[in-house]
Amino acid sequence: MFTIRRAIATASAALLLLGAALASACGDGDDRVVVTASEGAFVPVIETSDIYVGMPRFVVTLLERDTQPDFSDDAVFLARFFAPTAEGGLRFHSEAPLDTILVDELRYLITRGPPLDQAGQWALAVTVELADGTAESSPRLPFIVAEHPRGLVAGDDAPRIDTPTVRDGILERLAAQTRDDSSLYERSAADLLDAGEPFLIVWASADRCAGRLACSRALAQAVQLRDAAVISVIHVEPFGRPRSGELQTLIDAANEAWVIEAEPQLFIVDADGVIRARFEIVISDEELRQAVDAVR
Repeated sequence: MFTIRRAIATASAALLLLGAALASACGDGDDRVVVTASEGAFVPVIETSDIYVGMPRFVVTLLERDTQPDFSDDAVFLARFFAPTAEGGLRFHSEAPLDTILVDELRYLITRGPPLDQAGQWALAVTVELADGTAESSPRLPFIVAEHPRGLVAGDDAPRIDTPTVRDGILERLAAQTRDDSSLYERSAADLLDAGEPFLIVWASADRCAGRLACSRALAQAVQLRDAAVISVIHVEPFGRPRSGELQTLIDAANEAWVIEAEPQLFIVDADGVIRARFEIVISDEELRQAVDAVR
């Protein structure tokens, strides 16, 4: 999972790849405007774990040494995407705005509808436009775009498989902040699918999640919708906490069926058992509510 708590290692590995990616850039104009690793004030870190052609959203953070760079509230963030060429190089493809979601003081940057229209090695650079008219840019970060998603996406059938419930003894093995909210574990995903009831399932390991703030936020957002009687909500802690053999087997099977490789993940399932939305890492309250309203 890519989180800011693993960003130092991720960014360092990415920078080792930058030389090859930059050397392969070719063409005129924009293709030749590059920022090297030594010149960049910050580097982008990709938080999204499943990157594929046509994906709906793309999440990054920025890293400056061992922390996030500090920008004013009126800074404007842009993602510059570089696509693979037939000759094996990279060419400027397009530019897209990056929206900010703050989780405490951690800034996540989101591109909705990223222009990833072909598989292969792409590159990403982030430009920050400041109020005084100046701008700063990151080096290009290479990444691979797959032809198809590894995980479940909108339009897929939700797996008809049990997720941990009270009857499986899950409450005794939960983090303290979720242990007292048994309503999140009264029914499994299979129960709700059998009942033909729309639901939101949130996968987040609370205080064991590598990106704890994002995991706590995702769970809080889901609970808020549950409390407002907007939609049924179930929660699964996918990673990190030791469980008994039978319970761990149940969790592992659910993780595999739902293809949970990173957290937090949120899926919205309609009354027909079809996944209508999937969100990874962070989502705004408004975007989540709109996705939920679409299945009610």
